Order: sequence, then structure tokens, then C-alpha cells
Amino acid sequence: MPAHYMTYPDGRPILTVMQRKGVSQRGPVLINEQYLRGFGEMRVPSAVWRALQRYSVWIKPALVEEWMRLMKLYAGSQGRELERDRAAAAMTWSSPERDVQIARPQADRLLETRRIHCVWSGRALSPASLDIDHCLPWSAWPCSDLWHLMPARRPVNQHEKREKLPSVRLMRASQDRIMTWWEAAYRTAAPVVRERFDHEASTTLPCPDSAGLDLDDLFEGVLSQRSRLQFNQRVPEWAADKCL
Repeated sequence: MPAHYMTYPDGRPILTVMQRKGVSQRGPVLINEQYLRGFGEMRVPSAVWRALQRYSVWIKPALVEEWMRLMKLYAGSQGRELERDRAAAAMTWSSPERDVQIARPQADRLLETRRIHCVWSGRALSPASLDIDHCLPWSAWPCSDLWHLMPARRPVNQHEKREKLPSVRLMRASQDRIMTWWEAAYRTAAPVVRERFDHEASTTLPCPDSAGLDLDDLFEGVLSQRSRLQFNQRVPEWAADKCL
């Protein structure tokens, strides 16, 4: 539909579609880049993609409203009545939940044999002072991938950082602690945890999609995502001078 009929004034398609053979697979499926590519590709001009990112807060309600209008129209053509409240309820996305069910046990396991430190302040943590922090603000980017979950002191997480974006200077100052946490909590954990860590990082961040992802590349991917949030959403920064 839009991929075929949205065109430039000269008739060229805006969204270029490369058709491929559909994927047929039984049993459990790992939804990764290779699996999704089997359905085909659609190229979106970079200017259009950036606009969709920046103005999604207005675009999404317009698309939902238009879809509801079409559903009511289709129902009417079939002699059925579609109540607006019912359509609106069906168009509501499930809100993602903050999931730390893997990161927290990993931190507790490490505390039994070694010290772990707050990635922001560098201070040693105890079970009583440990919080699992989303590196980038949950309110701006609700993501609970393993790479995104880091140990922090509860007062720092809940009263200082809160919903702010760590500054580039703070991120650079914390780089060694962040990478040490990734290595200890995920890279040397059970294979299923290690594989999930690498898969989520290569899928969510602008990183190479390969096993054994280099942690330096992963960190640069986090910085890139941080810059996107700052540019697109103007998320307030947290300099945390006393943590440096």
C-alpha cells in the first residue's frame, strides 16, 4: 500500500521495496536480523527516517486515528457497527515493563565473591545500596536489554540521575566500570545469558551483528544512541560533577 503508492512528484517511489521469498518455518523462531531479512527489504530515505523519529509523538496519534477511521469504514461496508471505544482499546499498545530479572541476580551473584561498583560514582556496592539502573532514561527510551542495565548506588539512581541523560563526559569517565560490569555480569555468565547479551546489543544498537561483539564497539553504540535521544527528544542532561 504506502510502499507502492507513495511517490515523488516525478512518479518515483519514495519507499523502495525489494521483494524476497517468504519465510516458512515451524517450531520456535529467533526473531533476529537474518530471520527478518528473509521477508524482504524496504529502503526508507534517511530524511524521512529522521523525520519519523523526531516527530513520532505527533505521527503516531495521526496514524492510529486514521486506522480507526478505516476500520469503521470497512465494518460499515460489511453491515457491522464498530464502536469507537472498542477500536481505541484494540489500538492501545502494551506498555513495556522494567525487567531486571536477569541483571539483579547477576549482581547478587557477583557480590558473593567480589566487589562491584556503582558505574557512575565508582563507590563499592552492597546488597542494601545496590540498584539496577537503566543507563539511558526509561521515560525516553523504554528498553530493558541486558547491556542497558547497570549497577548504581540507590541514592545516585533515585535522587540524582533519575530520568536524566548521562553527559558524554560522565559516560567516558564511567567507561571502564561499565565495560567491567558487562564482562563480569554477562560475558562470563551462562551461555544463554552471554548469547542474549550479544544478540540484544547487536540488534538494538548500531553495532556489528556478530558473536563476541567487541565491548569498545558496544560502548560507542551506546554513546551513539545517547546522542540520538539528546538530539531527537532534548532529554535533560546529568553532569554529576561530584561523581567525577
